[in-house]
Amino acid sequence: MPLPDLTVETFLALRDAFFNNDGSPKPFTLRKKGNTQDDPLDVYITEVLKARLNDAECQKSSGPLTSPDFVIYRRNECEDVPRNSLSGDLSKMVAVEVKKLERSNGRIARPTGMDYNTTPPCGTVRIYDLEDRPINVRGFYLFVCQEQTEKEEFIISSLTLCDGNILNDDFDLWVR
Repeated sequence: MPLPDLTVETFLALRDAFFNNDGSPKPFTLRKKGNTQDDPLDVYITEVLKARLNDAECQKSSGPLTSPDFVIYRRNECEDVPRNSLSGDLSKMVAVEVKKLERSNGRIARPTGMDYNTTPPCGTVRIYDLEDRPINVRGFYLFVCQEQTEKEEFIISSLTLCDGNILNDDFDLWVR
């Protein structure tokens, strides 16, 4: 029996964490932001996935301004397989970059929109293993709209996991 698609499992885990059965958002708390590059939501999302994914692991990036934000993988399925077989197999390993739009009192908190830093979106991204060897894997983008409630909690009012190929399928552009 084939393994389930990690992007489907990731989306369902996040949907269940952030939304009730009727589609209404579930409030949650976040720690305070430490510095400009610190994003408590990214950390919170990885913790949610670590707790909710049964047969997969979630590895957060090694630091700020590192793309992708996290990688979801099945360790046993990735061992002893050719690296190039990981690039298109959504059941073994995928990379996810979080793109957040913040709203405050119904207005977009950052008038310039989302920040893509200097890395354009792409459907294939390069990550590195523990020996610093490159692995090209499928890239996805988690778009969320985060809003603060009156009780100093937060909600996600919308959530989309988008295939990076929809945004850009030119890996050569991405690695330049």
